[in-house]
Amino acid sequence: MITEINENKKILIVDDNPRNVEVVANLLSGNNYDIEFAVSGEEALEWVEKAAFDLILMDIMMPGIDGYEACRQIREKEACRDVPVIFLTAKTDTESLSKAFRAGGVDYVSKPFRSEELLARVATHLELKQRREELKELNARLEEKVRERTRELQESNTKLSIALKDLKQLDNTKTDFLHMVSHELRTPLNGIMGGMELLKTHSFSDEVMDYLSILDLSTRRLESFSYKALDITQLQTMGVSIMHLNRISLSAFVETFIREYEKVNNIQPGRLLFHSDTSKNLVEADNNYFRKVLEIIVENALQYSPEDKPVRIIVEEKDDNVVCTIKDQGSGFPGSMLESSMMAFSPGVEHQDQRTGLSLHLARMVMHYLNGELQLSNAPEGGAVVRLVLPKIVPEEEKEDK
Repeated sequence: MITEINENKKILIVDDNPRNVEVVANLLSGNNYDIEFAVSGEEALEWVEKAAFDLILMDIMMPGIDGYEACRQIREKEACRDVPVIFLTAKTDTESLSKAFRAGGVDYVSKPFRSEELLARVATHLELKQRREELKELNARLEEKVRERTRELQESNTKLSIALKDLKQLDNTKTDFLHMVSHELRTPLNGIMGGMELLKTHSFSDEVMDYLSILDLSTRRLESFSYKALDITQLQTMGVSIMHLNRISLSAFVETFIREYEKVNNIQPGRLLFHSDTSKNLVEADNNYFRKVLEIIVENALQYSPEDKPVRIIVEEKDDNVVCTIKDQGSGFPGSMLESSMMAFSPGVEHQDQRTGLSLHLARMVMHYLNGELQLSNAPEGGAVVRLVLPKIVPEEEKEDK
């Protein structure tokens, strides 16, 4: 089965050390990958002009055009923008890795590498590339189908009922596809994560444990990315109809969330401080999606606050709204994020895991469908401030009293 998956997958190895090229090429060709190699950044650029590759393994330190610059130039080519580049490097300090990711790399394997790790990284990114291509192709087919139906509607009003029925069928097909993608993503991820948990129960050398930690972090990052991407796609496709809206007391909901979050994530007492000025603050929300918003904001606040400083969560009524404010004592949001409503959710620093920004996008989308708003700011005394604003619901008895 593995042989069938690997067949026709073409990989370019770029390394100025012939011995390294030979070792990697033997490993990959022995696993039924089609291999080409380049011994310089210049030669790699020549290769991508005349051949199509499914993945590139790139050394960083090379004479002439180094791996960073070669990756940047490859990324500028339209035909190569979706080709994953994995860096093979002995430079694993934060600055070097950040530079590698900024250049367009999707992952890295530190030298000297373990064969199992390299093969796992290669297989994972080839699988992701294939899924992205399938999704892109399906979306293109669906869009063409919609355009075709639109033309039919314009040509004849008598076909209106048939066209509407077909469009509904297409929506159902897309929904079914989302469920299928969700299953296809969850199944291999669960297998990988289950295997990781089993490996953790064994004793290995410190070096192997470091590799396992990196693999574990990458897998969890992929899991988080996949689930958030699916949530966003479902909301974009189905909108508020996917939500189960009900009336909740925002104070009670947030207080319960904090207790559960502290228990599940082993948060030290005093790290999350809650205050509410009233318990009669009714709003309309979907419990599941609003909990996801709180998890995103609170996780971010805890991550960027000093461990000895609390994160404050306040629920209060303001005019016709109920506002949940989460304030940390970190370095605050950079100006570029405050100026852009869709900027990635990271307070102005480069991270080794290169956050995608899907978290903030998902949170904003959920608040939009709840007729609310997500506001970012910095406190005058320092720290980031996030406000979740929802319309207040006034009970009928209070309306009558007025």
